[in-house]
Amino acid sequence: MNDIELTSVDVDVKMVRTEPRLPEESLYVNTRYGKVLVTIQGDKTKTPFVTFPDIGLTSNLQFHNFFDFVDNEPIMRHFCAYHINAIGQEPDSATLPANYPYPTCDQLAETVLDVVNHFKLRGIICFGVGLGANILSRFALLHPDLVNGCVFVNCCSTKCGWIEWGYQKWNNWYLGSGQYTEFTNNYLLWHHFGYQTWEKNHDLIETYSRIFSSVNPVNLSYLISTYINRSDLGIQRNDYENAPNVQQFNFKCAVLNVMGDHSPHEDDVVETNGRLDPAKSSFVKFADCGGMVLEEQPAKMAESLRHFLQGLGYVPHLSITRHSIANRNSEQAIRQKNLLQQISNAGDSEIIKSISLNEDQLDQVSNPVV
Repeated sequence: MNDIELTSVDVDVKMVRTEPRLPEESLYVNTRYGKVLVTIQGDKTKTPFVTFPDIGLTSNLQFHNFFDFVDNEPIMRHFCAYHINAIGQEPDSATLPANYPYPTCDQLAETVLDVVNHFKLRGIICFGVGLGANILSRFALLHPDLVNGCVFVNCCSTKCGWIEWGYQKWNNWYLGSGQYTEFTNNYLLWHHFGYQTWEKNHDLIETYSRIFSSVNPVNLSYLISTYINRSDLGIQRNDYENAPNVQQFNFKCAVLNVMGDHSPHEDDVVETNGRLDPAKSSFVKFADCGGMVLEEQPAKMAESLRHFLQGLGYVPHLSITRHSIANRNSEQAIRQKNLLQQISNAGDSEIIKSISLNEDQLDQVSNPVV
């Protein structure tokens, strides 16, 4: 199927959020480091996902559309998603005071624990992107008894490198003074999408440019400072061949490590994958995709998520289809359109108004037996 870009459509920021399929709820939860906004999707009696977004995005913009995606509908009948926003990063948040003692990455992981305890969650599935993947990694390593599995997108397990540190310090110089500049906007676009998507998908880039320009710059500067001062996760791969009885510090649960083929964080994700225990981890790399996997390839990500959950013993009854629901619906619509066009060209315009063909009939008409 060919890629189609709508270059003549003026995209409004509000168009990013679609009509929700799942019941939603938002509330503030008190943690030891301040209040955090938690948004909930789904039935709270079901198995919980706990998510954490990347820098510059709220949980609503990062995750809600993905969990509402049509291919995830069968999965979300059996799960509930608890989306955690970092302190001061929720929509329309008040500006944090000067010299505010913003939590470290390890302390943000403890705010996740406070939220988990508040809702009395157990057996959770962690789902994080970028900074969120790093935060939830720390939580899963410190509290393995609470976590059954982890899904990480663009996860970095090492300290901040010199190039990242330099760019982010320059960003913080502007953001800390309340300025959102073109330099910061370009860096955030690169951080989330990478150059390949930036050059090809102008509608998506324009939309997220408007989203990033609406964030609270001072609050974002605090979060970025925390992220560039992160410590190494300290995980090491087990050497079963030379030291079969030595267990290194690593995840106790299964991990799905995800990235796009053109992700700007490829080196970090590959480094992380090299440190994960191969007996408990899976590495997925999507073609034709930059850094924003949930936005660019939701159907492929939904299928990978379903496989991962079934590997953990969840939703075993869901069939593994040849194509995603979204792709099959799209293909069926194209075939029906082509068929009706053929009938129209034949001059039977009145028949078109009353005809209704199911997929099996379309197969018979489109592929007649000679």
